[in-house]
Amino acid sequence: MSTVRVDRTDRIAWVTLDRPPRNLLDAEMTASLHRTLVELDDADDVGAIVLTGEGEFFCGGADGPGLRATGTAKEFADAAVDLFGQCARSGTPILAAVNGDALAGGFGLVCSADIVVAVDGARLGTIEATLGTWPVIAQVAAARRVPPKAAITNALTGQPFDAPRALELGIIDEVVPADRLRGRIEEYAQLAMASGAAGAVGRPLLHRSTTQPLDQALREGADAFVTMFG
Repeated sequence: MSTVRVDRTDRIAWVTLDRPPRNLLDAEMTASLHRTLVELDDADDVGAIVLTGEGEFFCGGADGPGLRATGTAKEFADAAVDLFGQCARSGTPILAAVNGDALAGGFGLVCSADIVVAVDGARLGTIEATLGTWPVIAQVAAARRVPPKAAITNALTGQPFDAPRALELGIIDEVVPADRLRGRIEEYAQLAMASGAAGAVGRPLLHRSTTQPLDQALREGADAFVTMFG
């Protein structure tokens, strides 16, 4: 059975991580999620992508014991690089409907999304330090979303943020009761689709601009401006 499920409504593609109870990422699931995001980004009838989880977890991160047992750590790491890279390259807006805990790599997915709504009671953050490891992949996305002081404290202690604290830090956009999650994220998705083709150009430009030299970012923006209005 596929561990990544896709449902489409009103140009919104709902991508559900379906490996309960914690929706842990193995190499196959991570590669499947990457392929799914690429296919949806290329689809003319998809205007927004929503990531969510099956059951009471959004995503608990990588299936460490499973990766060790199967010897697939390299395959998982390569797929994770592709996945998080696609999140930044996508011309289609990516939203996260955080239906429960988003931990470790799952937190990386949250930090890779453009708009995030989480349910009351959700925990968000890396936890690898409590397991004697380090969030070496998830921290790349987290460092672009979490304020530096909070990011290093979370990485060192492995203590995730509760939803109100994540909201206060600007990691997520809203905290809602579980029965409001789908409706609220659909409202955001409709708003996110308003820019249309311009957003498909501008979104990846915005992501690239955070790591580019100023002059390079301005030049790419100016070239895009000329294309749009010239």
